[in-house]
Amino acid sequence: MISFTEAKAQFDAGPGKANEIAASIVPVDGKQQKNILIRNAKHEPLEEYYKWQFIYALINSSLYIKDYIGVEIRFPKGSKGAAPLKLDGAIFDDVEWLQHYRDYWLHGRSQDLEWLNAHLLAVIEFKRDDKEIDKVFTGQVKPAMKEKDPGDAYVLGMYYNRERLYLFHRRDGLFLRYDEAKNQKGKDSKVGDLSLHLPDPYSYIPSSEDLRKRVHRSNQIDRGHRNYDDLDIIPSITTVQLQTALSDVLRTLDNTGLVNQRGYQVLIEAFALKIFDEKRNERYHKKLEFYITHTEANFKSISEKPIQDFIKRMNDIRRDATGQYKKILSTDAIDWKDQNHVSAVVAVCKAFQDFSFVSSAKSDLYQLVFYNFANQFQQQEKAQFLTPLEVIKFLVRIVNPRNNDTVIDPCCGIGDFLSLAFVMAQDKDVQCRLDDANIYGVDLDENMIRLAMLNMLLNGDGAAKLVHKVDKGSILSKFIEGNPPNLRDLIPGRHKNGNWQDWPDKTKLMQFDVVLTNPPFGGDRAYRPKTANEREIIEMYETWNLSSVGDNIDLGVVFLENAYQILKPEGRLGIVLSNSIASINHWRQVREWLMERMRIVALFDLPANVFAETGVNTTLIIAYKPKDSATLKKLVESDYSVFVRDIQNVGYEKRTSKRNVFFNPVYRMDETTFEVMTDAEGQPILDEDFTQTIADFRQWTLGQEETLQRLFCKEA
Repeated sequence: MISFTEAKAQFDAGPGKANEIAASIVPVDGKQQKNILIRNAKHEPLEEYYKWQFIYALINSSLYIKDYIGVEIRFPKGSKGAAPLKLDGAIFDDVEWLQHYRDYWLHGRSQDLEWLNAHLLAVIEFKRDDKEIDKVFTGQVKPAMKEKDPGDAYVLGMYYNRERLYLFHRRDGLFLRYDEAKNQKGKDSKVGDLSLHLPDPYSYIPSSEDLRKRVHRSNQIDRGHRNYDDLDIIPSITTVQLQTALSDVLRTLDNTGLVNQRGYQVLIEAFALKIFDEKRNERYHKKLEFYITHTEANFKSISEKPIQDFIKRMNDIRRDATGQYKKILSTDAIDWKDQNHVSAVVAVCKAFQDFSFVSSAKSDLYQLVFYNFANQFQQQEKAQFLTPLEVIKFLVRIVNPRNNDTVIDPCCGIGDFLSLAFVMAQDKDVQCRLDDANIYGVDLDENMIRLAMLNMLLNGDGAAKLVHKVDKGSILSKFIEGNPPNLRDLIPGRHKNGNWQDWPDKTKLMQFDVVLTNPPFGGDRAYRPKTANEREIIEMYETWNLSSVGDNIDLGVVFLENAYQILKPEGRLGIVLSNSIASINHWRQVREWLMERMRIVALFDLPANVFAETGVNTTLIIAYKPKDSATLKKLVESDYSVFVRDIQNVGYEKRTSKRNVFFNPVYRMDETTFEVMTDAEGQPILDEDFTQTIADFRQWTLGQEETLQRLFCKEA
């Protein structure tokens, strides 16, 4: 089975090369048509070219069967003698459409017209180069969609203009974009609110099966008899519905006094129940139980029977989930006898019960849930700042964790690097995917670790080893070899100046294939020893003597050394640090220390304020640890090359809407047509430098040593 994009390319390389196609692929006005001209005298594509390209791709990608499709379909207008309304294309839900269509135009029977109106699934309009999309939508696409009866029935509208696709639908009588994120005012969106400057990627075209489900779905939702694939997919975190839902949850937490650590725990447990319920349904087909009825939600007292039914249903999920989700559910954070706690869980259930976490795009869901809720509860004094998604994806693609790699983030926060490293590896061949049992994280905030666990549960099987270590976190505590591996504190005095493997017993520190991290850094978050013990702890780091400023050291430097120490020979590092550490003279000795121990692979400077919370200029440092000092010495003597790039465009800008934080995409514009540029998949192209930088980096590696190529570019 090939994709729509591949089928489209197949048409271009085959029948689309000629000036005409021998015969129509589907009926034209109910009849076969021969020798259809698709190019003009200059061999330029006509509108007919794009029509047949689109129809060919729909059919040959297995999205639709040709027996259900027709082009140049006429529907009579209401007034007698008026010219019929012509649909460039139409898709029906029954192969009998063709006979009904022919019978209507032959005999004029109203029952045939009624049948066609009732069985219409989608309408299609084609253009070669019409930039006035608003006029095409209001003048052609929308009137065509109105042919579907009854007037509030679901119907899909597709507009294909010179390979730019726009998807619309009529839902509950409202004409909107199919991608809810493009409806700027949600259900209240008018033509000017439909983001008509943005086309849709071809991957958004629903299959015949999916479209039938939407068309024939009952308006009355029976939430007690649903499966996870009956739920809506979360298209984007920028949809008005989701922003509103998120705001409702946060408002409830405000009103119930739960914008605190206990409220945070209540949220995490509620999301854990939601995820478990979906995964259980996916695996065992048990009907979903994470839902709430209107009567249950409108409770005045938790003694009422309807809300007690809801509480019992949630407790039933919790009972079944406890074994698998033991760490997250161990605190019993939700007090079901506390009306405020019940109100919070009700708010979460109302907000997300109709959306599938399991089926949705993982990165968008991550940003929706984990970024926004973590932001509400983060403790700035602990420097828990979250990394923008595009930066995480870039760093993961450069470092390229895969196969049996062990991956650690020693200050993991909500597990953003770990989760996306795992998710992105799932796109690789089966033998190259990460095992979540090989993923490790440490953080000093227990609630961040719980959210990281939830993050990994959503994407994996929950086997990741994510550990809370109070106070010093991984500065003091390291994973040691064992089954299972556990944390053990270094011994101040004995492990001075980086001598961490000198233990009085058989203890061996674990070392990892990959370290990915965005540690706290900057002068206001420096390590300042206040006691003799704290000073002994920091003296276990060689860099304390190289970079300390009086009585403090930048935590970024501490975690840089931490990463080096816990890497295996030939282990690789991706770390976000303050630009000053990578550039100014004050940190020269630290840079020399690093170059004496690691092979620096790449340096990427990011724009100012890319981390909107900190306002610090940042540099991404990529390196690997040679297998021995002799190997590094040879590399240094060869005057090895370092890939350096100044990233100017990151593809997003930070926005806040309805108290929710999200990164608003910024798209690349064609300077000639002033249109948003699209890629081969029809996807609008972000105005970012990451994609080209990755391509340039991989090309650069071809001129480097075999070890570097193997570590960063080989898949197996």
